[in-house]
Amino acid sequence: MKPAACLAVAGAVAGIALSSFPAAAYELPNDMPARKPGLWEMRATGTVGPNQVKALKKYCLGPSSDRALHELEILRNELQVVHSDITCQSPNISVSGNVMTGEMACRTNSADDDEAAGTDFRWTVTFKSDSEAVNETHSLPRDVMFHMDNKMVEEQRWIGECPANLKPGDFLDLGFNYNSDEWPNENRRAGNIRETRKQLEKSLKEGVEMNKRLGPM
Repeated sequence: MKPAACLAVAGAVAGIALSSFPAAAYELPNDMPARKPGLWEMRATGTVGPNQVKALKKYCLGPSSDRALHELEILRNELQVVHSDITCQSPNISVSGNVMTGEMACRTNSADDDEAAGTDFRWTVTFKSDSEAVNETHSLPRDVMFHMDNKMVEEQRWIGECPANLKPGDFLDLGFNYNSDEWPNENRRAGNIRETRKQLEKSLKEGVEMNKRLGPM
């Protein structure tokens, strides 16, 4: 394992906090329920290892950015583990009624590790209506240094039309709090799903290329 695995922990929190690279081409079900266009508030609570975490984001969603956000969340998972010399398989995603489930197996590249060593990502999104959903996520590491068991529940709800300063695909990341009863309320600059995806794809590609240069450890 590489010591850079500590970067993956920061990535796990940031994910609570896509270019031409083929690893980020995810196949989403055509019958996946759509979230209503407009401004969505997403409040996440859960645990990162022994720590309690709260995170808050707001997204301006349209038809294309709605699907792009699902893809971005998968990409964030891949980026969490790439610096630990871990490669993710293509995710398996299915829809049954109003529930979408997904799982992605990520394994270390070292021949000396057990074949189960790595991290498994699982998620379930329950669409209660076109204006309310719940996303339950779990990342389970096995024999990987510096990685922790993460469980999060994100309550997503439509809160109105997008304000004039946000267009579909834009979002506000209000931050996260560790072991606090308070919700974060940081005054951060607005981001964009498409631009964030490009940045993370670049980082993922660089991580994969670094792993190839260094070889399995």
